[in-house]
Amino acid sequence: MDGLQYTFSGVIKQWLGSKSTWHYVRLPLTMSDEIKTLSQYHQSKRRGWGAVKVEATIGALSWQTSIFPAFDQGCYALFLKADIRKQAALRVDDTVTLQLTLFI
Repeated sequence: MDGLQYTFSGVIKQWLGSKSTWHYVRLPLTMSDEIKTLSQYHQSKRRGWGAVKVEATIGALSWQTSIFPAFDQGCYALFLKADIRKQAALRVDDTVTLQLTLFI
């Protein structure tokens, strides 16, 4: 696939909402700043809430999703669905290495 690629490691965290629980990995601040700047120049490809479409890869597992600006510092978050966590045998507080391909 064509697109800008990033590789980083992060810790899986859990956010407890009033009606749901979300698992996510926070992107580094410098990477988030760069992605935000790039996505602003390609607004026609942006999604709602400032989301950016990506392909995420953990090991041999790849899927298409979006990253969202989800934190006060301006960091993006990659939310991990239960099916992805189960397939990759991931748990809260695991450190995971991810590759993101941005579609902007």
